[in-house]
Amino acid sequence: CPSYVFNRNLKGVLIQAIKMRKKFIVLLCLFMVLSAVPGHAGQTIGWLEMVRIFPGNLLLRAKMDTGAKGSSINAGKLAIFERNGKTWVRFELKDKKKSGKINISVLEKEVIRFVKIKRKGGGTTNRPVVLLEICLCGNFKQVEMNLVDRSNFNYQVLIGRSDLQKDFIVDPALKFTRKPECRVAVKLDQTR
Repeated sequence: CPSYVFNRNLKGVLIQAIKMRKKFIVLLCLFMVLSAVPGHAGQTIGWLEMVRIFPGNLLLRAKMDTGAKGSSINAGKLAIFERNGKTWVRFELKDKKKSGKINISVLEKEVIRFVKIKRKGGGTTNRPVVLLEICLCGNFKQVEMNLVDRSNFNYQVLIGRSDLQKDFIVDPALKFTRKPECRVAVKLDQTR
């Protein structure tokens, strides 16, 4: 009789183990499927990409900076002025070619706000923010760019996470994944 009870108990334990194993496998598969599908369908891009800036049609190297909230661009000769009761800024964007040739676009854009940025050495600085259109890896979008002298930095453009989060996933192992070719009619307003 004890061996019969032992075999019956073993059979019950084995049935429970099989049922639990099936539940575990179902849960594991569900977890794998859900974790494989991101919350949004973002295009994978590299940490460095070429970006086309409008107006001006300038082609610049850009660093995808997930540590920065906003985007910034190297702007020279900044001049703040008033136009029709609103604050505007005149600035230069430079496109340095490998041949040594430099294309310069002088732009005038309305300042949408000023942003306070913390400096590495301490303190803060106020930067004007303007709307610029960019083409990044085939995606055309309007972004807020703060203007700053980045001439001492390696990359003239930083694209921050607020402009990356809905459309892109940054892979730090990749660089220059796609050309900045967008099929969009662009108006070149306020270019001198």
